[in-house]
Amino acid sequence: MTPSSRRAFALMLTALLLLAVNLRLAVTTASVLLPLLLDEGALTPQAAIVVPAVPTAMFAIGGVVTPWLSRRIGAAAAVTWAMGAVAVGMLARFVPQPVAIVGGTMLAMAGIAVVNVMLPALVRATSGSRMRSVTTAYTTVLSASSAIGAAAGVPIAHALGSATLGLGAWAVFAVLAFGVWIAASRGHDVDAALSAPTSSSRPPLPRGTWPLTGFFALQALLAFIVMGWLPTIAVDAGISPARAGVLLGIVIVVSIPAGLIAVSMAHTLRGVRVGVVGVSAGSAAGLLGLWLAPTSAPELWSVLIGTGMAAFPLTLALIARSGSGAAEATRVSGVAQGVGYAISTIGPLAAGAWYGAGGEWGPVLVAMVVGAVLQALIGLALASGPQASERRP
Repeated sequence: MTPSSRRAFALMLTALLLLAVNLRLAVTTASVLLPLLLDEGALTPQAAIVVPAVPTAMFAIGGVVTPWLSRRIGAAAAVTWAMGAVAVGMLARFVPQPVAIVGGTMLAMAGIAVVNVMLPALVRATSGSRMRSVTTAYTTVLSASSAIGAAAGVPIAHALGSATLGLGAWAVFAVLAFGVWIAASRGHDVDAALSAPTSSSRPPLPRGTWPLTGFFALQALLAFIVMGWLPTIAVDAGISPARAGVLLGIVIVVSIPAGLIAVSMAHTLRGVRVGVVGVSAGSAAGLLGLWLAPTSAPELWSVLIGTGMAAFPLTLALIARSGSGAAEATRVSGVAQGVGYAISTIGPLAAGAWYGAGGEWGPVLVAMVVGAVLQALIGLALASGPQASERRP
């Protein structure tokens, strides 16, 4: 590798990692600040119900639209416009008005939705033989940034004297990612790497796409209820808002090493089986603890739930390795995320409706435990069916 190619790869790796930083940061910071935004009047109770459901709704639309958008204007331009939307949307959340916070969140999530779909294929297209290490790096950075946002969201808002100032401050990472991506994409022919061979008929989706979609849907449903409502569930149980934010931070911090282990397991069929059972069992155990004894050991329940959150990087690793190349991986990613997020939107919406109606959180947590069990069953089917042989290293 020549010095110039090494520099180009280093810049692209930096850009990919900065993109990953933003994929969950806008979600977790809004989640931990939700009680404060309500207290300050920046959100109405009705708007507060909408905010946690926005990510999955926009991600579902993004899963459908992104492959078309990539073909229409090119992959590099699609990511550029998407990151611009993320930056503008997060900056809009400085304004202490429900329409600005909800609208800014929707715009930011629309941009994140596009990057969500494109990132696994971008990694495959630009990292070559380094795909495994780059996948590990970006999933780790994604989880770490989520944890930092969850743990630091409330303290930063208190330091700045306003929940909306604390919420909008995180836009700096989106602006930075936007600039670095523009510089990095000029040194790589991303569009050529992600273009599918021309054909008169559209080939069928790779085998295993639909079980992968089901697994993705359930892990997203569980994850976004946790990210959207865990601090509120904890506060309603008698835990302080600051500690509730730390609990979400623990969930995401634990998901980092758990995700590293899960991604490493994704390279063998036996590893996938162990991984899907392990993450599902962690979710089920933590949610049961949160239901039966929320204040007795909340940090322990957060550790277990964090183990379950490793289902997301595990799924991303399987998507990145699906199909015969980056173009097919983009198609699989679009279907899995489009359909998966559409299904998972039911979770935070239903939880929000239940919260708005003044219901106890017990039925929501029990339903999540059932979802974790179903996730394990679909994951085992994914690793045991005929499609699994296509993922054998």
